[in-house]
Amino acid sequence: MENLQKWWASLAQREQRLVIIMAGIVLIAIFYWGLWTPLSNAETQAQVQLNAQQQTLLFVKQSAAKIAALKKAGSRPAQTSSLSTLVTQSASAYGLAITRMQPQGKQIQLWMDDVPFDALLSYLGELVQKQGLSLDSLDVAEGEKPGMVKVRRIQLSQS
Repeated sequence: MENLQKWWASLAQREQRLVIIMAGIVLIAIFYWGLWTPLSNAETQAQVQLNAQQQTLLFVKQSAAKIAALKKAGSRPAQTSSLSTLVTQSASAYGLAITRMQPQGKQIQLWMDDVPFDALLSYLGELVQKQGLSLDSLDVAEGEKPGMVKVRRIQLSQS
């Protein structure tokens, strides 16, 4: 500290003013790039994440409403073909690929990777309304592309 005081005293008054001004500029630069910019960027990123999460929530709510409407639509008499054949043929008609199927008596569980959400709803609507199946549970996740979903599990049953 003593060396610093000697150095300061050895400077001319004009040089001292210049050092003070430069120190102020450096402090302002540190504040701007060290505090203000990172906080501003963090706020922007948080807003982007919030918007994405709100869109996901809206997507899920709309999906739930469509599914509930399909479920409440009622059922009609089931056809005489086997449950596995029925769901496979209907999936093919809508261009959906079933990646895994697990029949269990009068119930069946299905899994699908990245399928169009609208086609999935139409498919489920046909199975429930026209084929007389009951949609017991549905677990979907948002796909990598807009409008696509990954079906974690669909459980259907015959009456």
